[in-house]
This record gives sequence, structure tokens and C-alpha cells, in this order.
Amino acid sequence: MTRTETAYAKINLALLVAASLVGCAPVDAPKAVSSDDQACERVMSVLAANKTYRADQMAGCDGGKDDNKPGFYVMRVNAHCRNPQGCGSVLLGWYAVEASTGAVHDMDVAEWTVGPRIDREK
Repeated sequence: MTRTETAYAKINLALLVAASLVGCAPVDAPKAVSSDDQACERVMSVLAANKTYRADQMAGCDGGKDDNKPGFYVMRVNAHCRNPQGCGSVLLGWYAVEASTGAVHDMDVAEWTVGPRIDREK
């Protein structure tokens, strides 16, 4: 093997290791959120980091601060509509973001209760 081939082999190995570690990256530490957009961004980043959904699957959110859940943003995460004639529903799920901490929780819409936290390492 030549020096050039050895150097390329080492570079390829380093790239493979780096690529495998990217999937192990922890979710960013939560920070307080103060807007609907920040809450949506936080939820979508957690869902992508947890590999619940790919980033390109998520189109955005509906929702915001909820009078029945003080201190939380309640967000409906939507997928992209791929049907040119329209979609009946693009719902991916409901989530609650704690405004003061940025913690992300599942939202039980049947009971309208904040569920378990999902933004911690598993």
C-alpha cells in the first residue's frame, strides 16, 4: 500500500467513525421557550434526534400556549401533504413543551394531560 492509499484509508475510517457517532449525539439541552415558533422548533428537533420522525417528514406545528395547561405550549406536529388534491389529515402527534425549561412531553389529547417527558436520553 502506498502512503497515499494509507492516508485515504485513514480518512475513510475517520469519516465512518464520525458518521456513526452522529447518530449517538445527545439532544440539545433544553432551554426556555417564549414563542410558538420556538416551541415547534424544539419539538421537531427532539423528534428528529429521537428518530421518531425524519426532519424532512415534519412540515411544522399548530398550537401554542394553552389556558388549560398554564406554562405549556401544546403543539400538533404535522407532516407534509404529498397529495396534490389535498390531505384529510397530516397529524404526526401532539406534544407539550414546558415554557420555562423547554422540556418536551407527549400530550394525551383524550385526557388533555401532559404525558411523559421524551427529550431525555434513553
